[in-house]
Amino acid sequence: MRIGHYDARLGAQGGITAYVRRVGRAQTRAGHDVLYLGRPLDSDMESQALRVRSDQELFSVAAAKALDVLHLHTPVDHLPDDRVPTLRTMHTNDGSCPSGSRYLKRSGRPCPRAYSIAGCLWGHFVDHCGSRRPHKTWANFRSIRREQAQATELLTLTVSRFLKEQMIRSGGPAEHLHVLHSPAPQVPIARAPLPRQAPPRFVFAGRIEPQKGVDWLLRAVAATGPSIYVDLAGTGHPDDLRALEQLARDLGIRAQVSFHGWLAEEEVYALIEEARGVVVPSVWHEPAGLVPLEAAALGRPVVASDVGGLPEYATDAFSLRVPPRDTEALAEALATLSRHPDQAEAMGQRGHERARSTFAMDDFLDRLAAFYEQVRQSPALN
Repeated sequence: MRIGHYDARLGAQGGITAYVRRVGRAQTRAGHDVLYLGRPLDSDMESQALRVRSDQELFSVAAAKALDVLHLHTPVDHLPDDRVPTLRTMHTNDGSCPSGSRYLKRSGRPCPRAYSIAGCLWGHFVDHCGSRRPHKTWANFRSIRREQAQATELLTLTVSRFLKEQMIRSGGPAEHLHVLHSPAPQVPIARAPLPRQAPPRFVFAGRIEPQKGVDWLLRAVAATGPSIYVDLAGTGHPDDLRALEQLARDLGIRAQVSFHGWLAEEEVYALIEEARGVVVPSVWHEPAGLVPLEAAALGRPVVASDVGGLPEYATDAFSLRVPPRDTEALAEALATLSRHPDQAEAMGQRGHERARSTFAMDDFLDRLAAFYEQVRQSPALN
């Protein structure tokens, strides 16, 4: 099959690029002809990426390349009637939240609201969940209307039940929405033994932004005393990074925290293999959980916030989940894995098994191929 993956920010740091790379490479290994369309930024996708500057050019290239299916990972402004078979994966909260954040910046907590004009305007101007600049606020509301409209025209895959439920709650079409959980990375069957050095290390991997809860993580580390170290693999706005370094100094734990910057996938995996566990301390509604799957595949337990789609990935089998912003609970979870390496080892083994069963790539590809065939056979759904 000839497959095109479109991401407007192809190669940008973050989960969508990781997903597209992971799935596209697996499809190539399975014998499919895979093309990437968007703005090629990532050097290891450059040779296969086609730059498109408009929706019209995107669909023209898709037709010229005789794609069997065009798989959208970010929205388009216009869907031509004569398009090639097309479907969408929804990776974000944009289908149920005008700003896409589902995060109340004023209180630092996840948003509990369903979408409504009145409630979300209040959120923008009072809770600071989106820009208070009128033109940007208007653009946010236009964006969610576009997302809802396109979900009525395209078969849409959501990366968690949470996203599907929130889209339906906000007025999305249930009949066009289907859950397809992301796959775990394919790694060697043998896994590195759990390090039992003292003090144990924990890894955070991802963008470093307020909603990712790194400040909360640092406070929990301070609450455990000098018993653990944390590796932060990611980058963010310089002001946020400086604020976190200052917080670590103020808490007296600067020597226990390493800021690595953005790392390549292999480098992140190497950090995880040297860790006692992986921490996902998000304080917004994470749409899904690629990082917990990476931890599971490498045989490491997870400590995660109980928010958004995370519980569907960081399952009870290999994870300890805590309420967002509960410093005592997060500190206790870290301390538990620190003090009980046998428990951490057993959890990591269960995660490894779960990555190879529930989140196996081969099963994911089979399900995705069935959706591809559905849109190829049903013009009303592409």
